[in-house]
Amino acid sequence: MGVHSRSVTAAVDPAAVWERWTDVEHWPVDDPDLIKARLNGPLAKGATGWIQPRGGFKTPFKLVEVDRGAMRFVLETRLPLAQLTFEHTLERPADDPDLHEPLAEVEPDAWVLTHTATITGPLAKLWDRIVGRSFTRGLPTVLRNIAAAAHV
Repeated sequence: MGVHSRSVTAAVDPAAVWERWTDVEHWPVDDPDLIKARLNGPLAKGATGWIQPRGGFKTPFKLVEVDRGAMRFVLETRLPLAQLTFEHTLERPADDPDLHEPLAEVEPDAWVLTHTATITGPLAKLWDRIVGRSFTRGLPTVLRNIAAAAHV
Protein backbone atom coordinates (compact mmCIF):
# COMPACT_ATOMS: atom_id res chain seq x y z
CA MET A 1 0.00 0.00 0.00
CA GLY A 2 1.15 3.52 -0.70
CA VAL A 3 -0.13 6.50 1.25
CA HIS A 4 0.74 10.06 0.27
CA SER A 5 -0.71 12.82 2.41
CA ARG A 6 -0.01 16.51 2.66
CA SER A 7 -1.65 19.27 4.69
CA VAL A 8 -1.55 23.02 4.83
CA THR A 9 -2.84 25.24 7.63
CA ALA A 10 -4.26 28.54 6.43
CA ALA A 11 -6.81 31.21 7.24
CA VAL A 12 -9.58 30.20 4.85
CA ASP A 13 -13.33 30.43 4.54
CA PRO A 14 -14.51 26.80 4.83
CA ALA A 15 -17.46 27.49 2.53
CA ALA A 16 -15.05 28.80 -0.12
CA VAL A 17 -12.88 25.69 0.21
CA TRP A 18 -15.94 23.46 -0.21
CA GLU A 19 -17.08 25.47 -3.26
CA ARG A 20 -13.61 25.11 -4.79
CA TRP A 21 -13.53 21.38 -4.13
CA THR A 22 -17.02 20.79 -5.52
CA ASP A 23 -16.41 22.82 -8.69
CA VAL A 24 -14.66 20.14 -10.73
CA GLU A 25 -13.90 22.71 -13.43
CA HIS A 26 -11.37 24.23 -10.98
CA TRP A 27 -9.51 20.99 -10.35
CA PRO A 28 -7.12 21.56 -13.30
CA VAL A 29 -6.70 25.20 -12.22
CA ASP A 30 -5.60 24.12 -8.74
CA ASP A 31 -3.69 21.02 -9.87
CA PRO A 32 -1.15 21.70 -12.64
CA ASP A 33 -0.83 17.91 -13.17
CA LEU A 34 -4.41 17.74 -14.51
CA ILE A 35 -5.52 18.76 -17.98
CA LYS A 36 -9.25 18.38 -17.47
CA ALA A 37 -11.87 17.00 -15.08
CA ARG A 38 -15.58 16.33 -15.42
CA LEU A 39 -18.32 15.28 -13.01
CA ASN A 40 -21.51 13.68 -14.31
CA GLY A 41 -24.02 15.48 -12.10
CA PRO A 42 -23.81 17.06 -8.66
CA LEU A 43 -21.12 16.21 -6.14
CA ALA A 44 -22.88 13.38 -4.29
CA LYS A 45 -22.06 9.87 -3.14
CA GLY A 46 -22.19 7.54 -6.13
CA ALA A 47 -21.60 10.26 -8.72
CA THR A 48 -19.07 9.49 -11.41
CA GLY A 49 -16.74 11.53 -13.54
CA TRP A 50 -13.27 11.50 -15.02
CA ILE A 51 -9.93 13.23 -14.77
CA GLN A 52 -7.20 13.52 -17.36
CA PRO A 53 -3.69 13.90 -15.99
CA ARG A 54 -0.93 15.46 -18.07
CA GLY A 55 0.71 12.73 -20.07
CA GLY A 56 -2.07 10.29 -19.20
CA PHE A 57 -5.43 8.99 -20.31
CA LYS A 58 -8.89 9.97 -19.11
CA THR A 59 -9.42 8.07 -15.89
CA PRO A 60 -12.92 7.46 -14.51
CA PHE A 61 -13.64 8.01 -10.83
CA LYS A 62 -16.52 7.50 -8.44
CA LEU A 63 -17.38 9.54 -5.36
CA VAL A 64 -17.63 7.10 -2.45
CA GLU A 65 -18.17 9.62 0.34
CA VAL A 66 -19.43 13.20 0.40
CA ASP A 67 -20.03 14.80 3.79
CA ARG A 68 -20.51 18.58 3.65
CA GLY A 69 -21.02 18.78 7.42
CA ALA A 70 -17.69 17.08 8.13
CA MET A 71 -16.03 18.94 5.22
CA ARG A 72 -14.82 15.68 3.67
CA PHE A 73 -15.15 13.87 0.38
CA VAL A 74 -13.52 10.79 -1.06
CA LEU A 75 -13.22 9.55 -4.62
CA GLU A 76 -11.88 6.29 -5.99
CA THR A 77 -10.45 5.24 -9.31
CA ARG A 78 -9.28 1.88 -10.53
CA LEU A 79 -5.84 0.97 -11.79
CA PRO A 80 -4.97 -2.49 -13.15
CA LEU A 81 -5.05 -4.71 -10.04
CA ALA A 82 -5.10 -1.69 -7.73
CA GLN A 83 -7.36 1.05 -6.44
CA LEU A 84 -6.46 4.71 -5.93
CA THR A 85 -8.39 6.64 -3.30
CA PHE A 86 -8.25 10.43 -2.93
CA GLU A 87 -9.47 11.86 0.37
CA HIS A 88 -10.07 15.59 0.91
CA THR A 89 -10.59 16.89 4.44
CA LEU A 90 -10.91 20.29 6.08
CA GLU A 91 -10.55 20.43 9.87
CA ARG A 92 -9.78 22.90 12.61
CA PRO A 93 -6.19 22.68 13.90
CA ALA A 94 -5.88 20.05 16.61
CA ASP A 95 -4.48 20.75 20.03
CA ASP A 96 -0.89 19.62 20.40
CA PRO A 97 -0.78 17.03 23.21
CA ASP A 98 2.90 17.86 23.81
CA LEU A 99 1.91 21.38 24.87
CA HIS A 100 -0.35 20.05 27.65
CA GLU A 101 -2.73 22.92 27.02
CA PRO A 102 -5.13 24.03 24.30
CA LEU A 103 -3.86 26.10 21.43
CA ALA A 104 -5.05 29.49 22.69
CA GLU A 105 -3.06 31.44 20.10
CA VAL A 106 -4.44 29.73 17.00
CA GLU A 107 -5.61 32.06 14.26
CA PRO A 108 -9.43 32.04 14.54
CA ASP A 109 -9.82 31.51 10.77
CA ALA A 110 -7.19 28.75 10.60
CA TRP A 111 -8.16 25.44 9.02
CA VAL A 112 -6.13 22.41 8.01
CA LEU A 113 -6.66 21.29 4.41
CA THR A 114 -5.48 17.73 3.80
CA HIS A 115 -5.33 15.71 0.61
CA THR A 116 -4.44 12.03 0.88
CA ALA A 117 -3.85 9.59 -1.98
CA THR A 118 -3.88 5.90 -1.03
CA ILE A 119 -3.06 3.03 -3.38
CA THR A 120 -4.26 -0.45 -2.40
CA GLY A 121 -4.52 -3.84 -4.09
CA PRO A 122 -2.25 -6.61 -5.37
CA LEU A 123 -0.13 -4.23 -7.52
CA ALA A 124 -0.20 -1.32 -5.05
CA LYS A 125 3.58 -1.30 -4.59
CA LEU A 126 4.19 -1.18 -8.32
CA TRP A 127 1.63 1.60 -8.87
CA ASP A 128 3.05 3.49 -5.91
CA ARG A 129 6.46 3.49 -7.61
CA ILE A 130 4.90 4.58 -10.90
CA VAL A 131 2.55 7.35 -9.70
CA GLY A 132 3.13 7.79 -5.97
CA ARG A 133 5.98 10.27 -6.26
CA SER A 134 4.01 12.51 -8.59
CA PHE A 135 1.18 12.70 -6.04
CA THR A 136 3.58 13.58 -3.27
CA ARG A 137 5.30 16.19 -5.41
CA GLY A 138 2.04 17.81 -6.58
CA LEU A 139 -0.05 17.84 -3.39
CA PRO A 140 1.55 20.93 -1.76
CA THR A 141 0.90 23.02 -4.88
CA VAL A 142 -2.72 21.92 -5.05
CA LEU A 143 -3.28 22.72 -1.38
CA ARG A 144 -1.60 26.15 -1.65
CA ASN A 145 -3.72 27.01 -4.69
CA ILE A 146 -6.96 26.08 -2.93
CA ALA A 147 -5.94 27.94 0.24
CA ALA A 148 -5.08 31.04 -1.80
CA ALA A 149 -8.44 30.93 -3.59
CA ALA A 150 -10.32 30.54 -0.28
CA HIS A 151 -8.20 32.95 1.80
CA VAL A 152 -10.07 35.23 4.21
